[in-house]
Amino acid sequence: MRMHLAYLLLLCLLLACNSREASTGQEDLTGATADSLEALQEEHQRKSNTPGPDTMSFVTAFSHFYDALQSSDSVALQQYVDPENGLFIIEQPGALPKMTHVQHLSRFKRDYQQHSFFSIKTEINHCDLQQEPFPSFDCADMDQGRTGYAKDGCFASHATAFQQTNIWNYASLSEAELQQVHTMLPLLQHSVLHTQSSFRFHFGFSKGKWYLYFADLRIPCSA
Repeated sequence: MRMHLAYLLLLCLLLACNSREASTGQEDLTGATADSLEALQEEHQRKSNTPGPDTMSFVTAFSHFYDALQSSDSVALQQYVDPENGLFIIEQPGALPKMTHVQHLSRFKRDYQQHSFFSIKTEINHCDLQQEPFPSFDCADMDQGRTGYAKDGCFASHATAFQQTNIWNYASLSEAELQQVHTMLPLLQHSVLHTQSSFRFHFGFSKGKWYLYFADLRIPCSA
């Protein structure tokens, strides 16, 4: 009788142990599946924010952007505003920069005489884009019609320099706007400088398309 009870007790202990091991194994499997799904999602997001071999080149995309600007084609130009993140336009009406978050370019009015965004086309009426580092700049060289840049033209370079400026910390942005800025910064890939106007345009790539995320319309040495 005692041996029979001992046998039953041992059997119960074995069954309970196996049950716990099965449960732990299922939890491990569930955790591994969740980790794998998260990794796949991150990889998909990374690929969607990286131009592929079939993606329109940045030079071509900028050419379309420039043509739309010069022809005041609001519909075509709006295609360069990310519908999810929008665009920040940077101006300098005083000592500190002013950053305006824009979703619809046609509704934006510049601080300068309340002109539309399209008014900048008269200031950048020529842009033969060259992919090379931006030329150096010196305020002392802004005289007798000179721009202050060591070399004049329209240049495209990596957006790293703008990403490291921290200009947004001085633009009196709300916490929500600052958060939006930091969401957009990692998407940036190319910056374009037009030396005659000193305007800079910072483009990024997201979900298979090129977008303008920051348009810097400040004039150096004017504050």
